[in-house]
Amino acid sequence: MNNLTILNDITLSHIIILFAVYSCLGWIIETIYRSVSQRQIINAGFLYGPFVPIYGFGAAFIVFLELLIHPWPLPIKIVAYGLILTIIEYFTGFLLERIFKLKLWDYSTNKFNLNGRICLSFSLAWTAMAVLFVIFIHPAVLNYVKTLEGPFVHMAAVVFLFYSIADFVFSIISIRSFREKIAYLYSEYFNLSNAEIEKILNSFKRLRTAFPNLSRYIDNNINEEIKSKIGFFLKTIPEKILPDMNGRRHLEKEFYEIIDDIYEHEEFLKLKEHYHHNSSIYEHVMDVSYFSYRACKFLKLDYHSATRGALLHDFFLYDWRNHDVPDLPEDKYHGIEHPKIALANAEKHFTLNEIEKDIVIKHMWPLTLVPPKYKESFVVSFADKYLASKEFVNKFKESKIKIPKRKKSEAHRPHKKHKKKHKSSQVK
Repeated sequence: MNNLTILNDITLSHIIILFAVYSCLGWIIETIYRSVSQRQIINAGFLYGPFVPIYGFGAAFIVFLELLIHPWPLPIKIVAYGLILTIIEYFTGFLLERIFKLKLWDYSTNKFNLNGRICLSFSLAWTAMAVLFVIFIHPAVLNYVKTLEGPFVHMAAVVFLFYSIADFVFSIISIRSFREKIAYLYSEYFNLSNAEIEKILNSFKRLRTAFPNLSRYIDNNINEEIKSKIGFFLKTIPEKILPDMNGRRHLEKEFYEIIDDIYEHEEFLKLKEHYHHNSSIYEHVMDVSYFSYRACKFLKLDYHSATRGALLHDFFLYDWRNHDVPDLPEDKYHGIEHPKIALANAEKHFTLNEIEKDIVIKHMWPLTLVPPKYKESFVVSFADKYLASKEFVNKFKESKIKIPKRKKSEAHRPHKKHKKKHKSSQVK
């Protein structure tokens, strides 16, 4: 412990090197944690390089705090470590939100959180790391740094200082560019091609993977644009979903022609056996499909692909409230896993184009990390959330939106065992 409290022969260059070492260790910790939790290699942190400065600042505060409270009993010091690191995390999040108008992390879904910036579980983790840092890490690193030659230490400190300033400036530019591109994306969303949307989303892939909460920011903004564009459509749902008799016959025919090879398929009909929100999965996907069909037609999008993709988005054959092998192991999270299961089932029985595949695999975004590539995917994702929320709210009511029913003679016609395969629709 003396190595921690006695700072003889420590220069400003040593302090800069220590800050760099602890920022790099923080980057390693964050990268491992995020890569494991997100199941892909992640370059964690705000900066481009392998440094997370909040860890460097946290280490500095712990070092100087230890100088002040060194004589205190260990239990009290442990509490002090946890408090100081929690305060640093809270105000770092607060400042980033004020400066960039973005929430780079969000603990709102964690228990015992404060404004989503801090939470009890992470504060306990920081406290444990601080104890390990004080007892084991800092004494060893400090002893090693003090053995380095003076000229090398000064040169390394200067190089790191200039590098970190340059990295910080480019990272600030990146964040500002992110906000500008997102603002442009959702203001011009329906005027951009799918290729242009994909290019914009890919341009900030590093930030999006480093801070998964940004995916929710993107989703919220794009959904706001979708809401504004189809606001009139939503307000007039009864008239549009339930048109006059002549219109209903025409629309019913086109809608059912689009999904003709799916909705009576013997495997797809098994969805009727599985309860969903307040009905069967079959009824839910039919509602989402019809809503997406009308919405995409209203928005002049590829309603053909949207209708089919929406119908297949929940093509899983198990009770999502109580699941286990062979469908989905009990320890797996249904919300993240079921799009992959639905896509596998859909591709096994039907022919899908790229838009339809994207709709199925991305409909749970931003819960899943990769954003949709197509406008139709966003519309279906919105339709799914919109109708699911109505189903929950109206669980015991009859006001849930329903697709127009087929005539009894048509609805119960014999199932065709050998139907002509549906040809995937082309992207408009």
